[in-house]
Amino acid sequence: MNEFEQMKDDLLGRIERGLKHGQAKGAKSLDLYIIKSNELVINIDAGIITAQRGGTIGVGCRCVIDRKVGFASASGITESSVDFAIESAISGAKINQADDRWESFIQNAKTGKEGIIDSSVLDVSSEEAVLCADTIFQEAKDYDPRITSVSGGVYVGFGAFAVGNTEGIAKASATTGTFGQSYITAVENGKTKTGFDYIMDRGVPSFDGIGKKGAEKAIKLLSASSLGKSEQTKFIFDPIAAGQFIKTALSNSVNGKSVVEGRSSFADRIGDQVGVETLNIYDDGQILEDPNVQAIDGEGYPRSTTPIIEKGVLKTFIFDNYYAKTYGAESTGNASRAGPQSYESLPTVSPTTISVTPGSKDLDSLITEIGNGILVTDFLMGMMHSNLISGDFSVVSPSSFVIENGEVKHPLEAVTIAGNLYSAFNQILSFGNDNELTFMGKVPSIAFDGFTVSG
Repeated sequence: MNEFEQMKDDLLGRIERGLKHGQAKGAKSLDLYIIKSNELVINIDAGIITAQRGGTIGVGCRCVIDRKVGFASASGITESSVDFAIESAISGAKINQADDRWESFIQNAKTGKEGIIDSSVLDVSSEEAVLCADTIFQEAKDYDPRITSVSGGVYVGFGAFAVGNTEGIAKASATTGTFGQSYITAVENGKTKTGFDYIMDRGVPSFDGIGKKGAEKAIKLLSASSLGKSEQTKFIFDPIAAGQFIKTALSNSVNGKSVVEGRSSFADRIGDQVGVETLNIYDDGQILEDPNVQAIDGEGYPRSTTPIIEKGVLKTFIFDNYYAKTYGAESTGNASRAGPQSYESLPTVSPTTISVTPGSKDLDSLITEIGNGILVTDFLMGMMHSNLISGDFSVVSPSSFVIENGEVKHPLEAVTIAGNLYSAFNQILSFGNDNELTFMGKVPSIAFDGFTVSG
């Protein structure tokens, strides 16, 4: 049995010992989060390829005494590190102010499905990963002499985390994953454009084509021309742009913390029609091929598939344990430990993977159907600067194209797109059938009506 196969059992053993230590120190109510991961990161920075091995290993502890919550963390998972985090959390709980909302840690004994575990990830050497990154670099450089810079990289990782508490919960989840990306710069006659491509997998995919596709996008944008006007028109957002848009629209409106604290425009709208009848959105923590999928959330609650909007009707919000109890609901398995050193953070409400039910038409059919408008591809700049209370947004699309008479004609210089995140749910015309899994979710191309474009 290799290190990875033993990892969950090892972490659960440390959880069991740590809980006993905390109780011996007088802590009647505490939880522990312990994580161990291994990462191989290959960076391409302006043509220079570097390799770095690392990972995350540490422990976080919450202790509650008379509704006073103490939290502490420590790097490492030795007995001394775990004991330090526990004893520090106990000390903090004794002096902090009481939280009248506090009720208890999770008590749900169920566990969600584990994502696909691909052991081939464990066998990737630094040399192999560097060769993959070099493939990305060479493809891009060889594509066209106008390519001036290649950046990006390859990430390969595996690991596990465990959560336990004095309510009788002890659970663990493991993951494997690979990610590759390219950021390509092309220059011609003083004009600079960038292209992007990526791949993500629970195993080890082929990296062929990532550099070439990124370069192709950058070169295509060199022929961009200005829109030269401002107007309301129809749009098609590709899966990355649509995923980014939908994820932003939901980031505050259905977040249980924002709902409880009165900062969500959807706070009193459960059961209301908030979008077109063909709109179905789920927070899906059980897409087993998704590198982000785990069996449990950051508190040990089972990951699940939560219906947020069905047939345009708002069904529920997403919660961790704390805000679910405050609201009077059940957790939806959306407790996240944020940041690169996740053990250093308290659980917070966060979506897993946003999933939108696709339509039946391919992208070409959507383009033909809307007739005239704008095709938006890849990332939107400034999306998270939107007003998440009112929903008003104004973003820049650096990679968009004119649609005329049902055909994509030519690329555009960067355009500004403005509208309202929440009204947009009722401005959806149709969905594509291309709901590919991206790091923005599993979202198809979406056609909208009525945004304003200028450029």
